[in-house]
Amino acid sequence: MRNRRAPILVLFIAVFLSAVLQVKAADNWDPQRTWVFFVGLVKWKDSENFESFPADIRKDGVLLDSLKKRGVPQSQIVYLKDTAATTNVVESKFNEFLKRPAPGDWVFVYFEGHGYKTDDDVPYLATYDVAGKILGWKFDAIPAAIERNFKGSHAIIALDNCYAGAMATSVTRSKRRVSYAVLASSMASQESTGNWTFTEALISGFNGAAYVDQDRDGRVTFAEMSKNAEQDMLFGEEQVATTVFTGDFDPQTVITDAAAVTSPRIGERVEAYSVDGWYRGFITGVQGGKFKIHYYGYEADDDEWVTAKMIRVPKTISAYKIGDKVEVEWKRKWYPAHILNVKGGSHYVSYDDYDVDENEWVPTKRIRRKS
Repeated sequence: MRNRRAPILVLFIAVFLSAVLQVKAADNWDPQRTWVFFVGLVKWKDSENFESFPADIRKDGVLLDSLKKRGVPQSQIVYLKDTAATTNVVESKFNEFLKRPAPGDWVFVYFEGHGYKTDDDVPYLATYDVAGKILGWKFDAIPAAIERNFKGSHAIIALDNCYAGAMATSVTRSKRRVSYAVLASSMASQESTGNWTFTEALISGFNGAAYVDQDRDGRVTFAEMSKNAEQDMLFGEEQVATTVFTGDFDPQTVITDAAAVTSPRIGERVEAYSVDGWYRGFITGVQGGKFKIHYYGYEADDDEWVTAKMIRVPKTISAYKIGDKVEVEWKRKWYPAHILNVKGGSHYVSYDDYDVDENEWVPTKRIRRKS
């Protein structure tokens, strides 16, 4: 007798596998459906108030190349650089750009440069021509434009600049239709390093570096990339990075496969002795009893192999504690303050003679004992 249930069983299995594959696809970032808007600056018209960065070591283009290698089409990329990134051009191009993606698409917005606040504490991104009455790209304007013009579902906003964490407030201050991931190099009350450490952490994530895969499952997720960036910023730059996911943005969304882990010490953050002192970095290779170190704030050409005796794990990050009375440096002057919170080597301080609006996170190098 023929088994009439077999075709039904086969059909059920096919439908089930199709559903599983669809769920799996939904759990992975799709570069082909991602639109990228990049603004990168290392120089400004007002060079007195906005100091230039070295142009020969910039990493914004490297991050953009990583996204292209992942599969983002060139036709879906806008990159405004230095003198081309004036306030008017950035805002108008962004609004035009946001009208192009289709429903279900993603947008990735990245800004690198200076961030600043007006006298009334409103945060802006410093576009090229900021001076006098010309203000920069207002933080609040970015999610507002996305909500107004973008037909897609998800937005990634990555900022590598001072006060970058203020974007978390801009995104969460009201109910949003779009789901967001905010990846910021600092907190809303914190200046940011002049190094490329945060952007390099994003590059490592999108490239699938082994040390970003923290659970060692062979995949890199947005949660792992952001966590690695936070750890790099705190250990290497004494900064507190900010990460926020809203709506349906799943932090466990897979970005890419991770490179194979060749040693459990890959990615370990250490201090290594080089030439004249101890420098912070992390292990990127292990071979024959030696360790390859990448130093924070330095180029890959400066990576070097050292012996076990030349590396150490710092026991104490900060010499200061909550409640300590200190002096804090700001624009080459020292001001009396006291410490409200400590995270690693970053300190949340309140200035004795100023309002709480002036409270900020500062690294150890800007603090000294009160004389």
